[in-house]
Amino acid sequence: MIKRIITAAALIIIMSLAIWFQGWPLRLLLLWGMLMSTSEMYRAFRRIGYDPVRWSGYAYCVLAVLAQAYYARLTGGVFESISPSMFALIIGLLLAMTVIILKGKVAFDSLMSTVFPMLYPGLFFSLIITLQDLGTRLTSTLALVLTFFIASVNDTFALFVGMRFGRHKLSPQISPHKSVEGAVAGLIASVLFAMLVPWLATRLAPGWPALSAQLKASPLPPLWAFGVLGLFAGALSQIGDLVASLVKRHCGIKDFGTIFPGHGGMLDRMDGILFCGVACYVFFKIYGL
Repeated sequence: MIKRIITAAALIIIMSLAIWFQGWPLRLLLLWGMLMSTSEMYRAFRRIGYDPVRWSGYAYCVLAVLAQAYYARLTGGVFESISPSMFALIIGLLLAMTVIILKGKVAFDSLMSTVFPMLYPGLFFSLIITLQDLGTRLTSTLALVLTFFIASVNDTFALFVGMRFGRHKLSPQISPHKSVEGAVAGLIASVLFAMLVPWLATRLAPGWPALSAQLKASPLPPLWAFGVLGLFAGALSQIGDLVASLVKRHCGIKDFGTIFPGHGGMLDRMDGILFCGVACYVFFKIYGL
């Protein structure tokens, strides 16, 4: 447990710095996470005999980051009609499918094991990358903080409450250690945290002119809306954990990797965050922030 806590603290510091600086530091950190997660998924599939075309997945990861960074410079036609995330995904999927078809073999397992990691974790990472390009620095920072830390708060409360009070299994076949009691505690903590962060931003605004100006230029949604976001993001975070567990069960592995002591691999750490990021992406797009 001590090893897990120390690793978590180090990750919080790294992510906080990346969110603070944003730009290329954040893009490169997310690209690294995207490549590592995709590699871990491919390795898991290869363990059970699948033969994914790995280089096409890695090419998609790089393209997704470059598209988001430079897409705004391309104007006219298709570049105004489709988001950079979708543009990169379409190119990546077409590349993977073409390469597999040109092999001239009926390799459906190869096709599915190549394409699936482009969608998860690939597309989910790509959506998180877009969050730093929202209307103001405040909204992008807020979106990134909620994406990365709602899931962490959810995990923490679900873990400790589940250990102490857990009696009813949430999904015994997929993840036997998760409990209904822990899941409910995680959701409550997610809602409270999602409301706390924007509340603090509005309280700090009067003494911080730059922050106050951004709030006037782009007012935040009401706190109850952030509470709803916390509920859905927390629920999706838990679903993300279970999806990752489902893949691991199918592939016969305990963890996706060992890069983070006490946590496993990159995808073990990012599973809930990726699904939480989808909720935050939709929320901030709905409100046009």
